[in-house]
Amino acid sequence: MSANAVERLFWEFGDDPSRMDRFNADPEAYMADYDLEPWERQAIIDMDVRKLTDSGVSTLLAMMVWPMMNGTGDIPFDYLKRMNYGTLPRMGLKTSDYMGLRTFLAVRGAWRRVKNLFSGTAGQPA
Repeated sequence: MSANAVERLFWEFGDDPSRMDRFNADPEAYMADYDLEPWERQAIIDMDVRKLTDSGVSTLLAMMVWPMMNGTGDIPFDYLKRMNYGTLPRMGLKTSDYMGLRTFLAVRGAWRRVKNLFSGTAGQPA
């Protein structure tokens, strides 16, 4: 495992956000200089923060890089869902508040997908 290499890559994204453009252009080529296992490379591309943090990568670095790779529109909810194995954590909310939040997020996600479909950005994250 090379959590240190993943953390270095993440830190460098935070230190110079223009590196994200080079990463997005060709992730495999960008990561060639890092001592990463194949599963780590894929987890970075997929931004599988749960898998990375379970292997020792700093949760703070993962949270810092999340909006750089995914945008800020769904912070913190999508990050929390990924960290909680695909389920939005209860966060101490009453049942009605929790269900209301989940409903709001589902409706917002559907609205964004429809909006993207008609604006020609259907392949982009909702």
